[in-house]
Amino acid sequence: MRQYLYISTAVQVPAEDLAAILGSCERNNPAAGVTGLLLYNGRNFLQLLEGEQDELERIMRRVEHDSRHQGISRLYDEGIEARACDAWWMKRIALGEPGEARHERLDGELPQALDPHVRRLILNFAMLN
Repeated sequence: MRQYLYISTAVQVPAEDLAAILGSCERNNPAAGVTGLLLYNGRNFLQLLEGEQDELERIMRRVEHDSRHQGISRLYDEGIEARACDAWWMKRIALGEPGEARHERLDGELPQALDPHVRRLILNFAMLN
């Protein structure tokens, strides 16, 4: 099993497109055995994916061909013994409040089992907007 973390540029994705992305994840991820989380800050997506490497590569190929994503960069790609997001087929984490309050809420909402490096990348991303 592997864990991928990637970032992509996706400026002004309409709310209905974001809902469609999440709906697709909710329909497809259980059968594919993929879990994770998704953050969108109005300019960029950051997504954590967990599952078998073949499934994650299939998802990444689909993302690479999705016109809503540009400049895709994989930040983390490691083998894992156990899922950190085992209860989330794909959890969208909203980034509503400003600065430090956002950081504190997100830090409390992220799974405790996340690798510290991955947690730091996610928290840093959340502070970008």
